Amino acid sequence: MDSNYMHQLCMHCMHRYVGIRTHEGHCVDGFIAGIEGNDVILAIPTEQMEERMMGMPAEMNTYRQFGFHPGFFPRRRFFGRRVPLFGITDLFLLPFFL
Repeated sequence: MDSNYMHQLCMHCMHRYVGIRTHEGHCVDGFIAGIEGNDVILAIPTEQMEERMMGMPAEMNTYRQFGFHPGFFPRRRFFGRRVPLFGITDLFLLPFFL
């Protein structure tokens, strides 16, 4: 695909949860956080919060014993990853559930 077309597509999907397949066959999913030059910056969610809760169910009544206040929910952590625009073969939207 044309690099300019992929740039416009990424701009249209900014801040959305997407899946990306590269020419090498790698697949990554994350939120498009920005575009810098010829790179797409993805914010990829980690499973850090689930590991900290040691497999406990993430329900409202279990937050009390971990010291969370009502209305406050633990937030997921993200790390950034650069993917070159010219290396992207497929870009597709994915559903994201809280």
